[in-house]
Amino acid sequence: KQWYQRRVRGVIDKKCMKKNKNFVRETIAAAEIAYQANAQASVENFVDANSETLLGEVANLVMGRFSSVSDFEVFLNDFLSKDTQSQIKSDAEEAAEEVVKLAKGFCRSGCFNQSASFIKPLFEAMHGDGDQCMDATQFCGSCKERAHGYLENDGSTLPCCLDKLVQKGIEAYEYIGEQYGEKIEDLSDLVSASLSDAALERAEEIKNELTRQAGCIEESYDEHKPVCKVKKGKKAGKM
Repeated sequence: KQWYQRRVRGVIDKKCMKKNKNFVRETIAAAEIAYQANAQASVENFVDANSETLLGEVANLVMGRFSSVSDFEVFLNDFLSKDTQSQIKSDAEEAAEEVVKLAKGFCRSGCFNQSASFIKPLFEAMHGDGDQCMDATQFCGSCKERAHGYLENDGSTLPCCLDKLVQKGIEAYEYIGEQYGEKIEDLSDLVSASLSDAALERAEEIKNELTRQAGCIEESYDEHKPVCKVKKGKKAGKM
């Protein structure tokens, strides 16, 4: 994937940009025209039909604020400092490289088969008598209880190679909160100021429910997380 990305970037830089320095901007402009011609009417109809819902209000807010890529650029420049934008770009590039690295390790180590052997019977046990536990937003309750019962009785644990991905995800979540938490709160306040009381109430309900479900998942993970070997030179808790 890294090779492919470099190849594509090289083709754009050497061929497209060499022939036309405005290649990227003109491509974006062409995409905007295509959206306006083929999709904008459908999106506007959807927003109108759902104008009294949280999704409809947020979509309407976005459409009213951003009518072009340049509007988005202006907003970013006003909302984020150049240092913050540079940091986000650097973090995104580093994250992309880490994802590729983890994906390669996941496949080469045979983790796909190990994960499938663990997840398939776990989900079969969770489904119970017609109850489908495919949605993480509905984990609390019977799904959690059946998962706990299966793991206790079967003795299965999360494969360490899969737990490594879980740990990386937790680290990324915590980093984003520490690095960009203040800006995320500012953006949330900015959006909230433009929403109706009903939409804000619904958003709060969704937030509380997601927090509850995440708590149930975290409890199950903590109760059944594997004890994995720590590589030399690594701190405990990290793989």
